[in-house]
Amino acid sequence: MIFFLCLLAAFLLGSVPFGLLVGKIWLGIDVRKEGSGNIGMTNVMRIGGRGPGIVTFLLDFGKGFLAVRLASLDDVLLNKDDETRMLMLTLVGCAVVLGHVYSVFLKFKGGKGVSTLFGILAALSLGIGLLAGAVWISMFLWKRVSSLSALTLLVVLPWLFLLIPWLTEQIPSLKQFFMIFALSALLIYKHRENISRLISGEERKLKT
Repeated sequence: MIFFLCLLAAFLLGSVPFGLLVGKIWLGIDVRKEGSGNIGMTNVMRIGGRGPGIVTFLLDFGKGFLAVRLASLDDVLLNKDDETRMLMLTLVGCAVVLGHVYSVFLKFKGGKGVSTLFGILAALSLGIGLLAGAVWISMFLWKRVSSLSALTLLVVLPWLFLLIPWLTEQIPSLKQFFMIFALSALLIYKHRENISRLISGEERKLKT
């Protein structure tokens, strides 16, 4: 029951639409009606510039990181073996990303979840978080297309989790692999419009 409440709290935290709030408070606009209509960092940065975009990223990153880190302090999880504990924390991470993607405050609509995903990765394993960041940054420096960088990361992310034993000395878990695989597949699906624009050559580069 306590763990279920942790999942619910993570989902609700993930549902907080920080990009929308940044747009309304900082820019005085509804970002859903501007640019691509997305509430994430990329659209906010295109509309309002670097400052609002970075703040949106940090807030979305923060809710993912905070949800997992707070859950890791729960007595229920502390008394579990390492593999079970990591699986439960991964579920919390999935819950906060799902909250971002299907926000209860936006009639179960939301963002694409990449910034929040970075937050949960950093909380689950700093090594994985750094590797994921390196993948995204490398692709972005090459192509300057945010969606392509995100999609590249989502394709390789489940396989990065196979490196966890070397990075954190934890037991590898196929269950965790499939959780991350399913989450990555969902976020790839959320990028389906970006994929169509990439194929047609219409996807815009992000000027930073």
